[in-house]
Amino acid sequence: MKIHNCLVAVAMTAALAACGGGGGSAGTPSFGGGTGGGTDTGTGGGAGTGGGTDTGTGGGAGTGGETVVPVTYVMQLQLQTSAGADIASNSFAASDTVKLLATLKTAAGAPAANEVVTFAETGSGLLQFTPTSATALTNASGQAVIEATANTLESLGATTVSATASIGDTAYAAARNLAVTGALIEGVDPQTLAKSMTFVEAIPADRSIVIAGSGGAGRSETALLRFKVVDGMGTAVAGARVAFEADRPDQVSLNNAIGVTDASGIVSASVSSKASPTTVVVKATVIDTSVISQSGLLTVTTDTAVPGAFDLSATKYALDLGLSGDSSDITVRVGDANGHPVADGFAVVATTIYGVVGTSDRAGCLTANGECTIQYRVQNPRPADGVLIPVVVTGQAYSASKGEHVTISDTIHFYGLSARTVNLYDLNGNPEIRGNDFVTTNVVWDAATCTGVWSGFLGSPAGLAAPANSVFSVASYARQLAAEVTSGSPVSNTPIRRTSVALKFTLTDAASDGEANLLFTVAPPGSLPQDFAAVLSYPACTPPAP
Repeated sequence: MKIHNCLVAVAMTAALAACGGGGGSAGTPSFGGGTGGGTDTGTGGGAGTGGGTDTGTGGGAGTGGETVVPVTYVMQLQLQTSAGADIASNSFAASDTVKLLATLKTAAGAPAANEVVTFAETGSGLLQFTPTSATALTNASGQAVIEATANTLESLGATTVSATASIGDTAYAAARNLAVTGALIEGVDPQTLAKSMTFVEAIPADRSIVIAGSGGAGRSETALLRFKVVDGMGTAVAGARVAFEADRPDQVSLNNAIGVTDASGIVSASVSSKASPTTVVVKATVIDTSVISQSGLLTVTTDTAVPGAFDLSATKYALDLGLSGDSSDITVRVGDANGHPVADGFAVVATTIYGVVGTSDRAGCLTANGECTIQYRVQNPRPADGVLIPVVVTGQAYSASKGEHVTISDTIHFYGLSARTVNLYDLNGNPEIRGNDFVTTNVVWDAATCTGVWSGFLGSPAGLAAPANSVFSVASYARQLAAEVTSGSPVSNTPIRRTSVALKFTLTDAASDGEANLLFTVAPPGSLPQDFAAVLSYPACTPPAP
């Protein structure tokens, strides 16, 4: 199919009837070979201008017609208001309804009626057409009309529309570029068009900024508050002047007292924090009108970290030096002088002289909601029994008042020992098991019930407790005596000294004094249990009859 942009040639045919001549018969007129019977040669009957060559009466063989006369056409596309007035600017507001008028005529001005015209948009997808088929039939004046509107009030920008009609196997088209804007009629004061205003959004989205001097990666000291101004139809008003006012001007800095709406009706106020935590609301007023709106509540919080709000804790403090990889998680909590968690992303690092702390990619952690976790693990180098394991955690905070960075640091201590060094100690701190003997003078016997109790401590020679959560148990290998641990097992997580424990011995049918072999076991979680044996002397005792 051939396509002509605006001017098109259309072929039309015409014929002249053949005439008889010179005494012969008129013959039969023809647009090609004829069958007339005349014998004369004349115009239309024989070989002549505009005719054929007649053979026989009235005609003969001829060329059969005239030369084709071309006809040219012109396609035009106009943008009009809904009232039918031409829009010379090629632009209209997103709230307007406009007309697309296509005209198809000959170059001489003759209209092409009853032709189907198809309208289309290329590229941007800003428009919707009525009817939705985007087609119309040319009228007696050669005109076809459809309506167009913006898809939404936010469908702003530039686009291209076209009108196409096909006659025979040829298509004729015209196109023009259009702009859909939020701007209103030129020359009209935007202040008079503004009918309402709404708060759109805040950046940061959580409406929270940090106190001046504590900003950084992920921590903003300034918030952007956006409002939208529209007319009575909900169309964005561009160029409207808006005044801003903070309800606590002594607590925050309002960076712009006046703003002007853009093509989308959006205007922004900028607010920065000062030195104190607070909440603030910003009021926006379209100047010289009663159109007012206000922002959501903006929070100014989270100062820099202070040493007094730096806290370290751990999941366990007593570690098993006999188990490589035994670990404890250190939780770091960081606050500011106002009792708030510091802003996310406060960095701390940890160091130690025994074992390892942290991970290969970060020897520390970044806070979230004021806290983060670092892991300590047992491995070489290991401390000797009784030597505490220090882990130092450090952070850097900027002090706005001092104008410099302040080091915040604290130390958490772990201790570790192997279960192989664990023993029982009496209330005075003396070893209870000496060699293989259990010191019986510390067992308190009750002859009426044939039971004995012992109280003391479980731990290391240096005074430390067994590894956290170790299970402590005792077994008797004498028929006459039963033994059990009544308190102190499993070993508590928190103490940094020997654990208080109690044992109970029960005699059955001990007709005479005797000895019982005891086996004590300390079983740290995840590690091999450690045993130590002792011999306990017991007195004769026969339980009373039931």
